[in-house]
Amino acid sequence: MDLNPRILGPESTAVQHSLVRIAGMFTRVHRIGAPAPGLNRVLVDRPGDDRVTFVLLHGIGLSSTYMLPLAFELARFGEVFIMDLPGSAGLPAPQQHLTIAGFAAVVERAMQINGIEDPILVGHSMGAQIVVELMARRPDRFRRACLVGPPVNAAERNLPTVLARYLQSALYEHANLVRVAVWSYLRSARHWLLATLPALLSYPIEDRIALLDPSANVVILHGEHDYLVSTAWAGYLASLTNGYCAEIPGAAHSTIYNSDDAVARAAASLMTPRERSASQHLPDNGDDDASAQ
Repeated sequence: MDLNPRILGPESTAVQHSLVRIAGMFTRVHRIGAPAPGLNRVLVDRPGDDRVTFVLLHGIGLSSTYMLPLAFELARFGEVFIMDLPGSAGLPAPQQHLTIAGFAAVVERAMQINGIEDPILVGHSMGAQIVVELMARRPDRFRRACLVGPPVNAAERNLPTVLARYLQSALYEHANLVRVAVWSYLRSARHWLLATLPALLSYPIEDRIALLDPSANVVILHGEHDYLVSTAWAGYLASLTNGYCAEIPGAAHSTIYNSDDAVARAAASLMTPRERSASQHLPDNGDDDASAQ
């Protein structure tokens, strides 16, 4: 386990990387910590710190790479953990196929190993499904989430339609994101990617999100040009929670990359008053980049 911090990204932001083995499967955890308020040095371990912790989960076949801009935005408020899921980012594919519940179990164990408590969960695409499953399974541990582009529309749960929607959205994605995505897909185990697709397509996110604790705080984001997650679908999921849905103008399915500042504001809006007072940066709740629905 590599626990040597190094500087990566914005000045004075420490990054640690660790490889965690859980039930024979490997997950890579990237830990990004902000300096404590009033200090000019990096503090990686902060026992008893009141600052917020964010956990970021990527989409199918991707990796933590495209979430780094968002992670550094969120690191201004506290500590951020990004996880490379089993079978992605060059990690070996597990021996057995994982359902969304299986991924959630691995992520929960990785959080326990890293001592993560009461985080704000941020999931993109399949990562959003995993977040919902975590909250449905463990309402006592997970109460706050930002779901970005949560699939799959119940009326379109078949591979041809999903691929068509994905390609429609891809026309509006940033060129850098397309390059990062292709690179990530090539690093993932291809047979594992194909084996995971049925789990993504069949996951009944609307049924699971309806089981969340009524006190849970949920924000759902989707891009204006996200044809995989339409305005109607995102709004429907939001109606099943006590949260709200917002559309990011000009964004496509990978809103988390193209509009990381807007996503960061939405996620930071879930911070508690105590976390806000402990943060060296107060969240900007401006709504220039998103319209609530």
